[in-house]
Amino acid sequence: MKKLSLSQIAGLSCMIFAIFFGAGNMIFPPAMAQLAGSSTPIALLGFVLSDVGIAVAGVMAVVIAGTSMNELASRVSKKFSLFLSFAVYLCIGPLFALPRCGSVSFEIGLLPYINNQPMLFSVLFTAVFFGLTFLLSIRPGKIVDIVGKVLTPILLLTILALFIAALMNPLGGVGMPRGEYLEIPLFKGIIEGYLALDGFAGLVFAILVYQALKQFQITDHKTMVKSAFLCSCLAGLLLILVYAALALIGLQTSSMDLFANGGALLSYASRTLFGGLGGFILGAAVVLACLTTSIGLSTSFADFICSHFPKLAYRWVLAGVCLFSFVISNVGLSMLIKIVLPVLIVLYPIVVVLIVVSLLDPWLKDHNRIMLCGMLFVFPFSLLDGLKNAGILLPGISAWASSLPLFNLGLGWLIPAIIGCVIGYFVRSEKPAVGK
Repeated sequence: MKKLSLSQIAGLSCMIFAIFFGAGNMIFPPAMAQLAGSSTPIALLGFVLSDVGIAVAGVMAVVIAGTSMNELASRVSKKFSLFLSFAVYLCIGPLFALPRCGSVSFEIGLLPYINNQPMLFSVLFTAVFFGLTFLLSIRPGKIVDIVGKVLTPILLLTILALFIAALMNPLGGVGMPRGEYLEIPLFKGIIEGYLALDGFAGLVFAILVYQALKQFQITDHKTMVKSAFLCSCLAGLLLILVYAALALIGLQTSSMDLFANGGALLSYASRTLFGGLGGFILGAAVVLACLTTSIGLSTSFADFICSHFPKLAYRWVLAGVCLFSFVISNVGLSMLIKIVLPVLIVLYPIVVVLIVVSLLDPWLKDHNRIMLCGMLFVFPFSLLDGLKNAGILLPGISAWASSLPLFNLGLGWLIPAIIGCVIGYFVRSEKPAVGK
Protein backbone atom coordinates (compact mmCIF):
# COMPACT_ATOMS: atom_id res chain seq x y z
CA MET A 1 0.00 0.00 0.00
CA LYS A 2 1.54 3.28 -1.15
CA LYS A 3 2.14 6.03 1.41
CA LEU A 4 3.28 9.63 1.08
CA SER A 5 6.99 10.38 1.30
CA LEU A 6 8.25 13.11 3.62
CA SER A 7 8.78 15.48 0.69
CA GLN A 8 5.26 14.82 -0.57
CA ILE A 9 3.83 15.45 2.91
CA ALA A 10 5.76 18.72 3.14
CA GLY A 11 4.68 19.83 -0.34
CA LEU A 12 0.99 19.03 0.18
CA SER A 13 0.96 20.61 3.65
CA CYS A 14 2.47 23.80 2.26
CA MET A 15 -0.06 23.82 -0.57
CA ILE A 16 -2.99 23.55 1.85
CA PHE A 17 -1.52 26.33 3.99
CA ALA A 18 -0.89 28.60 1.02
CA ILE A 19 -4.33 28.35 -0.56
CA PHE A 20 -5.98 29.05 2.80
CA PHE A 21 -3.71 31.94 3.71
CA GLY A 22 -5.04 34.92 1.78
CA ALA A 23 -4.82 38.64 2.38
CA GLY A 24 -7.70 38.57 4.85
CA ASN A 25 -5.93 35.96 6.95
CA MET A 26 -2.86 38.16 6.99
CA ILE A 27 -4.53 41.33 8.23
CA PHE A 28 -7.06 39.86 10.73
CA PRO A 29 -4.62 38.69 13.46
CA PRO A 30 -2.65 41.95 13.88
CA ALA A 31 -5.86 44.02 13.92
CA MET A 32 -7.35 41.70 16.51
CA ALA A 33 -4.18 41.80 18.65
CA GLN A 34 -4.13 45.60 18.71
CA LEU A 35 -7.62 45.60 20.18
CA ALA A 36 -7.06 42.62 22.48
CA GLY A 37 -3.83 43.96 24.02
CA SER A 38 -2.79 41.87 27.00
CA SER A 39 -5.63 39.43 26.26
CA THR A 40 -4.18 38.59 22.84
CA PRO A 41 -3.19 34.96 23.69
CA ILE A 42 -6.76 34.14 24.75
CA ALA A 43 -8.31 35.96 21.78
CA LEU A 44 -5.90 34.23 19.39
CA LEU A 45 -6.89 30.86 20.83
CA GLY A 46 -10.53 31.61 20.03
CA PHE A 47 -9.64 32.79 16.53
CA VAL A 48 -7.66 29.63 15.84
CA LEU A 49 -10.44 27.35 17.07
CA SER A 50 -13.07 28.80 14.77
CA ASP A 51 -10.88 29.66 11.77
CA VAL A 52 -8.29 26.89 11.51
CA GLY A 53 -10.51 24.35 13.24
CA ILE A 54 -13.47 24.75 10.87
CA ALA A 55 -11.22 25.01 7.80
CA VAL A 56 -9.45 21.71 8.54
CA ALA A 57 -12.75 20.09 9.51
CA GLY A 58 -14.22 21.15 6.15
CA VAL A 59 -11.39 19.50 4.23
CA MET A 60 -11.71 16.29 6.21
CA ALA A 61 -15.50 16.14 5.93
CA VAL A 62 -15.26 16.21 2.13
CA VAL A 63 -12.38 13.72 1.89
CA ILE A 64 -14.15 11.28 4.21
CA ALA A 65 -17.41 11.59 2.26
CA GLY A 66 -15.82 11.24 -1.16
CA THR A 67 -14.24 13.74 -3.49
CA SER A 68 -16.14 17.03 -3.39
CA MET A 69 -18.54 19.25 -1.50
CA ASN A 70 -21.27 18.19 -3.93
CA GLU A 71 -20.88 14.57 -2.83
CA LEU A 72 -20.93 15.59 0.83
CA ALA A 73 -24.05 17.76 0.53
CA SER A 74 -25.89 15.10 -1.49
CA ARG A 75 -26.35 13.23 1.78
CA VAL A 76 -29.18 15.69 2.47
CA SER A 77 -30.61 15.65 -1.07
CA LYS A 78 -29.36 16.06 -4.62
CA LYS A 79 -31.26 19.33 -5.12
CA PHE A 80 -29.87 20.77 -1.89
CA SER A 81 -26.38 19.64 -2.89
CA LEU A 82 -26.64 21.35 -6.26
CA PHE A 83 -27.96 24.61 -4.77
CA LEU A 84 -25.44 24.77 -1.92
CA SER A 85 -22.49 23.84 -4.12
CA PHE A 86 -23.23 26.48 -6.75
CA ALA A 87 -23.98 29.13 -4.09
CA VAL A 88 -20.76 28.51 -2.17
CA TYR A 89 -18.54 28.29 -5.25
CA LEU A 90 -19.99 31.49 -6.71
CA CYS A 91 -19.80 33.43 -3.44
CA ILE A 92 -16.20 32.69 -2.59
CA GLY A 93 -15.17 32.45 -6.24
CA PRO A 94 -15.77 35.01 -9.00
CA LEU A 95 -18.45 36.93 -7.09
CA PHE A 96 -16.40 37.68 -3.98
CA ALA A 97 -13.01 36.25 -3.02
CA LEU A 98 -11.32 36.09 -6.43
CA PRO A 99 -11.90 39.75 -7.40
CA ARG A 100 -10.95 40.79 -3.86
CA CYS A 101 -7.62 38.97 -4.21
CA GLY A 102 -6.75 41.19 -7.16
CA SER A 103 -7.97 44.46 -5.68
CA VAL A 104 -6.34 43.93 -2.25
CA SER A 105 -3.04 42.99 -3.92
CA PHE A 106 -3.10 46.25 -5.84
CA GLU A 107 -4.14 48.43 -2.89
CA ILE A 108 -1.36 47.18 -0.61
CA GLY A 109 1.28 46.01 -3.07
CA LEU A 110 1.33 48.87 -5.60
CA LEU A 111 -1.03 51.75 -4.77
CA PRO A 112 1.26 53.29 -2.08
CA TYR A 113 3.92 53.85 -4.74
CA ILE A 114 1.87 55.68 -7.38
CA ASN A 115 0.75 59.31 -7.33
CA ASN A 116 -1.55 59.57 -10.33
CA GLN A 117 -3.68 57.50 -12.70
CA PRO A 118 -4.47 54.79 -10.12
CA MET A 119 -7.19 53.30 -12.34
CA LEU A 120 -4.74 52.68 -15.19
CA PHE A 121 -2.24 51.05 -12.87
CA SER A 122 -5.03 48.99 -11.30
CA VAL A 123 -6.05 47.62 -14.70
CA LEU A 124 -2.45 46.79 -15.61
CA PHE A 125 -1.67 45.22 -12.23
CA THR A 126 -4.80 43.06 -12.04
CA ALA A 127 -4.33 41.99 -15.68
CA VAL A 128 -0.91 40.61 -14.74
CA PHE A 129 -2.27 39.17 -11.48
CA PHE A 130 -5.09 37.18 -13.10
CA GLY A 131 -2.87 36.30 -16.04
CA LEU A 132 -0.49 34.62 -13.59
CA THR A 133 -3.44 32.97 -11.88
CA PHE A 134 -4.50 31.48 -15.21
CA LEU A 135 -1.01 30.29 -16.15
CA LEU A 136 -0.33 28.70 -12.75
CA SER A 137 -3.77 27.05 -12.65
CA ILE A 138 -3.88 25.69 -16.19
CA ARG A 139 -2.48 22.34 -15.02
CA PRO A 140 -4.05 21.42 -11.65
CA GLY A 141 -1.60 18.57 -11.16
CA LYS A 142 1.28 21.06 -10.99
CA ILE A 143 -0.22 23.11 -8.15
CA VAL A 144 1.58 21.18 -5.41
CA ASP A 145 4.96 21.90 -7.04
CA ILE A 146 4.23 25.54 -7.90
CA VAL A 147 2.50 26.60 -4.71
CA GLY A 148 3.93 24.21 -2.15
CA LYS A 149 7.57 24.36 -3.17
CA VAL A 150 8.01 27.87 -4.61
CA LEU A 151 5.44 30.47 -3.56
CA THR A 152 4.88 29.30 0.02
CA PRO A 153 8.54 29.48 1.15
CA ILE A 154 8.81 33.02 -0.29
CA LEU A 155 5.64 34.05 1.53
CA LEU A 156 6.82 32.56 4.83
CA LEU A 157 10.22 34.24 4.54
CA THR A 158 8.64 37.68 4.15
CA ILE A 159 6.47 37.17 7.24
CA LEU A 160 9.43 35.73 9.15
CA ALA A 161 11.47 38.83 8.34
CA LEU A 162 8.79 41.09 9.84
CA PHE A 163 8.46 38.84 12.89
CA ILE A 164 12.20 38.70 13.66
CA ALA A 165 12.55 42.45 13.19
CA ALA A 166 9.65 43.04 15.60
CA LEU A 167 11.27 40.75 18.18
CA MET A 168 14.60 42.56 17.93
CA ASN A 169 13.13 46.08 17.81
CA PRO A 170 9.68 46.11 19.47
CA LEU A 171 7.29 48.67 18.04
CA GLY A 172 5.84 49.56 21.45
CA GLY A 173 4.49 48.30 24.75
CA VAL A 174 1.51 46.09 25.47
CA GLY A 175 -1.73 47.95 26.10
CA MET A 176 -4.97 47.07 27.85
CA PRO A 177 -7.78 45.21 26.03
CA ARG A 178 -10.41 47.38 24.36
CA GLY A 179 -14.11 46.88 23.74
CA GLU A 180 -15.42 43.34 24.01
CA TYR A 181 -11.88 41.98 24.32
CA LEU A 182 -11.87 43.38 27.84
CA GLU A 183 -14.68 41.09 29.04
CA ILE A 184 -14.96 38.20 26.57
CA PRO A 185 -11.62 37.89 24.72
CA LEU A 186 -11.97 34.16 23.96
CA PHE A 187 -15.52 34.50 22.69
CA LYS A 188 -14.70 37.62 20.66
CA GLY A 189 -11.77 35.78 19.09
CA ILE A 190 -14.08 32.91 18.15
CA ILE A 191 -16.45 35.36 16.46
CA GLU A 192 -13.61 36.96 14.48
CA GLY A 193 -12.46 33.55 13.29
CA TYR A 194 -16.00 32.63 12.32
CA LEU A 195 -16.36 35.81 10.25
CA ALA A 196 -13.19 34.89 8.34
CA LEU A 197 -15.40 32.31 6.54
CA ASP A 198 -12.65 29.73 6.03
CA GLY A 199 -15.21 26.98 6.51
CA PHE A 200 -16.33 27.64 2.94
CA ALA A 201 -12.73 27.49 1.77
CA GLY A 202 -12.23 24.10 3.40
CA LEU A 203 -15.11 22.62 1.42
CA VAL A 204 -13.94 24.19 -1.83
CA PHE A 205 -10.22 23.43 -1.50
CA ALA A 206 -10.76 19.80 -0.49
CA ILE A 207 -10.93 18.83 -4.16
CA LEU A 208 -7.33 20.05 -4.58
CA VAL A 209 -6.21 17.86 -1.68
CA TYR A 210 -8.01 14.89 -3.23
CA GLN A 211 -6.45 15.54 -6.65
CA ALA A 212 -2.98 15.90 -5.16
CA LEU A 213 -3.29 12.60 -3.30
CA LYS A 214 -4.48 10.88 -6.48
CA GLN A 215 -1.48 12.37 -8.27
CA PHE A 216 0.74 10.78 -5.60
CA GLN A 217 -0.88 7.42 -6.40
CA ILE A 218 -2.84 7.28 -3.12
CA THR A 219 -5.98 5.32 -4.02
CA ASP A 220 -6.97 3.44 -0.85
CA HIS A 221 -9.69 5.43 0.94
CA LYS A 222 -8.36 4.87 4.48
CA THR A 223 -4.86 5.86 3.43
CA MET A 224 -6.24 8.92 1.66
CA VAL A 225 -8.16 10.00 4.77
CA LYS A 226 -5.12 9.51 7.02
CA SER A 227 -2.86 11.37 4.59
CA ALA A 228 -5.34 14.24 4.23
CA PHE A 229 -5.68 14.47 8.00
CA LEU A 230 -1.91 14.56 8.54
CA CYS A 231 -1.26 17.20 5.88
CA SER A 232 -4.28 19.31 6.91
CA CYS A 233 -3.15 19.30 10.54
CA LEU A 234 0.40 20.27 9.56
CA ALA A 235 -1.00 23.08 7.41
CA GLY A 236 -3.20 24.12 10.34
CA LEU A 237 -0.16 24.18 12.64
CA LEU A 238 1.68 26.36 10.14
CA LEU A 239 -1.31 28.71 10.01
CA ILE A 240 -1.30 28.96 13.81
CA LEU A 241 2.40 29.83 13.89
CA VAL A 242 1.95 32.54 11.25
CA TYR A 243 -1.11 33.93 13.04
CA ALA A 244 0.92 34.08 16.27
CA ALA A 245 3.76 35.93 14.51
CA LEU A 246 1.35 38.47 13.00
CA ALA A 247 -0.49 38.85 16.31
CA LEU A 248 2.80 39.72 18.03
CA ILE A 249 3.25 42.63 15.62
CA GLY A 250 -0.28 43.83 16.36
CA LEU A 251 0.26 43.38 20.10
CA GLN A 252 3.24 45.74 19.99
CA THR A 253 0.93 48.49 18.70
CA SER A 254 -1.83 47.91 21.27
CA SER A 255 -0.81 50.97 23.32
CA MET A 256 -1.01 53.24 20.24
CA ASP A 257 -3.98 54.89 18.57
CA LEU A 258 -6.03 52.43 16.55
CA PHE A 259 -5.15 51.88 12.90
CA ALA A 260 -7.90 51.82 10.28
CA ASN A 261 -7.35 48.11 9.60
CA GLY A 262 -4.78 45.35 9.75
CA GLY A 263 -3.29 46.37 6.41
CA ALA A 264 -2.55 49.89 7.64
CA LEU A 265 -1.07 48.43 10.84
CA LEU A 266 1.26 46.10 8.94
CA SER A 267 2.22 48.89 6.57
CA TYR A 268 3.23 51.05 9.55
CA ALA A 269 5.15 48.18 11.12
CA SER A 270 7.05 47.36 7.92
CA ARG A 271 8.03 51.01 7.30
CA THR A 272 9.11 51.43 10.92
CA LEU A 273 11.15 48.22 11.01
CA PHE A 274 12.67 48.30 7.53
CA GLY A 275 12.22 51.83 6.19
CA GLY A 276 11.71 51.97 2.42
CA LEU A 277 12.42 48.26 2.14
CA GLY A 278 9.57 47.53 4.53
CA GLY A 279 6.85 48.49 2.08
CA PHE A 280 8.34 46.16 -0.53
CA ILE A 281 8.47 43.25 1.94
CA LEU A 282 4.85 43.79 2.99
CA GLY A 283 3.69 44.21 -0.60
CA ALA A 284 5.44 41.01 -1.67
CA ALA A 285 3.88 39.06 1.20
CA VAL A 286 0.37 40.31 0.48
CA VAL A 287 0.61 39.76 -3.29
CA LEU A 288 1.90 36.21 -2.78
CA ALA A 289 -0.81 35.47 -0.22
CA CYS A 290 -3.48 36.70 -2.62
CA LEU A 291 -1.97 34.87 -5.59
CA THR A 292 -1.87 31.51 -3.84
CA THR A 293 -5.47 31.88 -2.72
CA SER A 294 -6.47 33.00 -6.22
CA ILE A 295 -4.88 29.88 -7.70
CA GLY A 296 -6.73 27.61 -5.30
CA LEU A 297 -10.09 29.31 -5.80
CA SER A 298 -9.95 29.54 -9.59
CA THR A 299 -8.81 25.92 -9.96
CA SER A 300 -11.49 24.61 -7.63
CA PHE A 301 -14.23 26.66 -9.31
CA ALA A 302 -13.23 25.62 -12.84
CA ASP A 303 -13.04 21.97 -11.82
CA PHE A 304 -16.48 22.19 -10.19
CA ILE A 305 -18.09 23.74 -13.29
CA CYS A 306 -16.49 21.17 -15.60
CA SER A 307 -17.71 18.32 -13.42
CA HIS A 308 -21.31 19.50 -13.92
CA PHE A 309 -20.90 20.54 -17.56
CA PRO A 310 -18.47 17.99 -19.04
CA LYS A 311 -18.67 19.47 -22.53
CA LEU A 312 -16.96 22.66 -21.30
CA ALA A 313 -13.17 22.67 -21.58
CA TYR A 314 -11.34 23.29 -18.30
CA ARG A 315 -8.99 25.78 -19.97
CA TRP A 316 -11.85 27.96 -21.26
CA VAL A 317 -13.78 27.88 -17.98
CA LEU A 318 -10.62 28.91 -16.15
CA ALA A 319 -10.02 31.71 -18.64
CA GLY A 320 -13.59 32.95 -18.23
CA VAL A 321 -13.30 32.95 -14.42
CA CYS A 322 -10.03 34.88 -14.49
CA LEU A 323 -11.37 37.39 -17.03
CA PHE A 324 -14.57 37.98 -15.04
CA SER A 325 -12.60 38.40 -11.80
CA PHE A 326 -10.25 40.85 -13.54
CA VAL A 327 -13.19 43.02 -14.65
CA ILE A 328 -14.97 42.93 -11.28
CA SER A 329 -11.78 43.70 -9.34
CA ASN A 330 -11.61 47.03 -11.20
CA VAL A 331 -15.30 47.95 -11.38
CA GLY A 332 -18.21 47.09 -9.14
CA LEU A 333 -16.37 45.14 -6.43
CA SER A 334 -17.72 47.25 -3.55
CA MET A 335 -21.30 46.77 -4.68
CA LEU A 336 -20.82 43.04 -5.17
CA ILE A 337 -19.39 42.68 -1.67
CA LYS A 338 -22.42 44.43 -0.19
CA ILE A 339 -24.68 41.99 -2.02
CA VAL A 340 -22.71 38.79 -1.49
CA LEU A 341 -21.63 39.18 2.15
CA PRO A 342 -25.18 38.80 3.57
CA VAL A 343 -25.56 35.65 1.45
CA LEU A 344 -22.34 34.27 2.94
CA ILE A 345 -23.64 34.97 6.43
CA VAL A 346 -26.87 33.10 5.64
CA LEU A 347 -25.08 30.07 4.20
CA TYR A 348 -22.18 29.75 6.65
CA PRO A 349 -24.11 28.29 9.63
CA ILE A 350 -25.70 25.74 7.29
CA VAL A 351 -22.23 24.75 6.11
CA VAL A 352 -21.01 24.41 9.71
CA VAL A 353 -23.88 22.02 10.51
CA LEU A 354 -23.06 20.01 7.38
CA ILE A 355 -19.37 19.74 8.35
CA VAL A 356 -19.85 18.89 12.03
CA VAL A 357 -22.55 16.25 11.50
CA SER A 358 -20.51 14.68 8.69
CA LEU A 359 -17.46 14.34 10.92
CA LEU A 360 -19.61 12.70 13.61
CA ASP A 361 -21.01 10.24 11.08
CA PRO A 362 -19.22 7.15 12.54
CA TRP A 363 -21.02 7.68 15.85
CA LEU A 364 -24.42 8.64 14.45
CA LYS A 365 -27.28 6.76 12.86
CA ASP A 366 -29.51 8.32 10.23
CA HIS A 367 -27.22 11.34 9.97
CA ASN A 368 -29.22 12.62 6.98
CA ARG A 369 -32.18 13.35 9.24
CA ILE A 370 -29.90 15.01 11.81
CA MET A 371 -28.38 17.25 9.14
CA LEU A 372 -31.75 18.21 7.71
CA CYS A 373 -33.33 18.93 11.08
CA GLY A 374 -30.31 20.98 12.22
CA MET A 375 -30.36 23.04 9.04
CA LEU A 376 -34.12 23.66 9.27
CA PHE A 377 -33.64 25.08 12.76
CA VAL A 378 -30.59 27.12 11.73
CA PHE A 379 -31.88 28.71 8.54
CA PRO A 380 -34.43 31.22 10.02
CA PHE A 381 -31.79 32.63 12.35
CA SER A 382 -28.99 32.77 9.78
CA LEU A 383 -31.45 34.46 7.40
CA LEU A 384 -32.27 37.12 10.01
CA ASP A 385 -28.54 37.61 10.60
CA GLY A 386 -27.94 38.05 6.88
CA LEU A 387 -30.81 40.53 6.59
CA LYS A 388 -29.39 42.47 9.53
CA ASN A 389 -26.01 42.67 7.78
CA ALA A 390 -27.78 43.95 4.66
CA GLY A 391 -29.52 46.65 6.72
CA ILE A 392 -32.95 45.05 6.35
CA LEU A 393 -34.98 44.91 9.57
CA LEU A 394 -38.30 43.09 9.84
CA PRO A 395 -40.77 44.87 12.15
CA GLY A 396 -41.13 42.98 15.39
CA ILE A 397 -39.18 39.92 14.27
CA SER A 398 -35.76 41.62 14.14
CA ALA A 399 -36.30 43.20 17.56
CA TRP A 400 -37.30 39.82 19.00
CA ALA A 401 -34.29 38.10 17.41
CA SER A 402 -31.88 40.67 18.86
CA SER A 403 -32.96 39.62 22.36
CA LEU A 404 -31.97 35.99 21.73
CA PRO A 405 -28.71 34.62 23.19
CA LEU A 406 -25.65 35.34 21.01
CA PHE A 407 -27.69 36.89 18.17
CA ASN A 408 -26.12 40.34 18.42
CA LEU A 409 -22.73 38.65 18.22
CA GLY A 410 -23.59 36.90 14.95
CA LEU A 411 -24.01 33.50 16.59
CA GLY A 412 -27.75 33.46 17.19
CA TRP A 413 -27.97 30.31 15.07
CA LEU A 414 -25.72 28.23 17.35
CA ILE A 415 -28.25 27.19 20.02
CA PRO A 416 -31.01 26.44 17.44
CA ALA A 417 -28.46 24.30 15.55
CA ILE A 418 -27.78 22.20 18.64
CA ILE A 419 -31.49 21.88 19.42
CA GLY A 420 -32.31 20.90 15.83
CA CYS A 421 -29.59 18.25 15.64
CA VAL A 422 -30.64 16.75 18.98
CA ILE A 423 -34.26 16.56 17.85
CA GLY A 424 -33.14 15.02 14.56
CA TYR A 425 -31.18 12.39 16.46
CA PHE A 426 -34.07 11.32 18.69
CA VAL A 427 -36.81 11.34 16.04
CA ARG A 428 -34.79 9.28 13.55
CA SER A 429 -36.72 6.52 11.90
CA GLU A 430 -35.78 2.89 12.44
CA LYS A 431 -36.66 0.51 9.63
CA PRO A 432 -37.84 -2.88 10.91
CA ALA A 433 -35.72 -5.87 10.04
CA VAL A 434 -36.89 -8.08 7.20
CA GLY A 435 -39.32 -10.76 8.35
CA LYS A 436 -40.43 -9.03 11.51
